Amino acid sequence: MITWPAIIKFHGDDELAYVASESQWNNDADLSAYAYDDNDALIDNHGLIYQLKLTENGIVQPLDTKNIISLYQLIKLVQSHAALQGECCIEKIVFKRITEGIQLVASMCED
Repeated sequence: MITWPAIIKFHGDDELAYVASESQWNNDADLSAYAYDDNDALIDNHGLIYQLKLTENGIVQPLDTKNIISLYQLIKLVQSHAALQGECCIEKIVFKRITEGIQLVASMCED
C-alpha cells in the first residue's frame, strides 16, 4: 500500500513530480491516466518503489516492486531535480530521511 505523499521519477529525465495524496493521484488524469514508460517509478514516503502500469481500462496502477530506494539514491535524484530547477549549491542538498527528501521535492514544485 502506497504511503503518501510520493514522487514520480521519469526514466531518462531529472524531473520529479510530487503527488501529495491518493486523492490527487486518483483525480488528476495527468497522473493516473498518463502513458508512463516501463522504467518510470513512483516512490512513496517510505521509499518503496512502484512500477506504473497502464491497465486495460486506461488507469495507471502502481505495482509494488518490493524494492526500496536508498537514502543515497534519493539524495542524488533530488540533487539532479534541483539542478534542473536552477537551484544553486545542489551538492549541499542532503537529508537524513526519505520523508525529508519527498518534502524537499514538494517545496521545489511549489515555486
